[in-house]
Amino acid sequence: MKFAENSTQSAEYLRQAIPLMVKYNIPPNPLNYALWYTYVSNKIPNLNYKIDQTLDTYGTCPTLLGEQLFREHVISDEITDSEEAQNQIIALTNTLNTQVDHAAKHTSDFGTVLEDSLRGLSETENQDKEITSIINRLAENTASISESTNLFQKQIAEAQAEIVSLKKELQKTKQDARVDPLTGLFNRRVFDSELEQIIGAPTHAEATLIMIDIDHFKKFNDEYGHLMGDKVLQYFGKLLKTECQKPILPVRFGGEEFAILMIGKHKNDGAKLAENLRQKIQAIRIKQKKSGKVISSITASFGISQRLPEETAEQMVDRADKALYHAKASGRNQVQTAS
Repeated sequence: MKFAENSTQSAEYLRQAIPLMVKYNIPPNPLNYALWYTYVSNKIPNLNYKIDQTLDTYGTCPTLLGEQLFREHVISDEITDSEEAQNQIIALTNTLNTQVDHAAKHTSDFGTVLEDSLRGLSETENQDKEITSIINRLAENTASISESTNLFQKQIAEAQAEIVSLKKELQKTKQDARVDPLTGLFNRRVFDSELEQIIGAPTHAEATLIMIDIDHFKKFNDEYGHLMGDKVLQYFGKLLKTECQKPILPVRFGGEEFAILMIGKHKNDGAKLAENLRQKIQAIRIKQKKSGKVISSITASFGISQRLPEETAEQMVDRADKALYHAKASGRNQVQTAS
């Protein structure tokens, strides 16, 4: 999307956008400025419709949803252009590399022809010294050109490899800050940010929190080893991704503890989801490669809290934690809901 407003109009859009961001507890970062600038300009009606729907549902525009709307509506063209440009650069370096290969071969062939011709002349009894001198200089220059071409060919190959490497590193860096590398889930940092934004919204939209803890996980690690423990955590991550469809947010809270934030959902919805997960976790079967032994003793406990009026994020988490503790104290492998 292109912004072509003059300074007066731009300032007016910004004056309209900032109060809305404050009203709906929108974090003041550059992405949100651009999103809400576009919103008040009303240039993309479908974006405005989606934001209005989001505000009605959540009382704010959660960060992850805001980023999604920004990518889909504000910079969709730029993302496509950027990816195409990267692909074109890589294709260009591939083409240059091929062309330099051909040039190097032709230069080498030309040098061979000159050398053969010079050798033939030197064997002639009545050779012309001036012609021989010229050909000698040509042969020297050809050798120099060949060397330069080979060096350029090497530099092109190195640049091509660096472009590919930088592209991979950029993609990796974008994910590392917010994604847990073992499970592929968002991390505690994202959870805290999303929950604080929901709690701080001007309207009290329903929100339910599920805290999950793998039962006897330390004992499991001690008995079967950390590699098997990592497999269990990876399975949890895969299961939560599959069962928690957007906008439900599953995260790795820390260690063997996970959390699920359900915005706009009642605690009864949380209980249904938790029970479904409990049953699927209980059915996990993992086979040890060395011994062939099947491990089937994996269970998890769940604690649920629903947002209360005027409650802080810490209080909501604390009530879910207490419900989780109650589930563990009552025998584990069960779901408990805070009153």
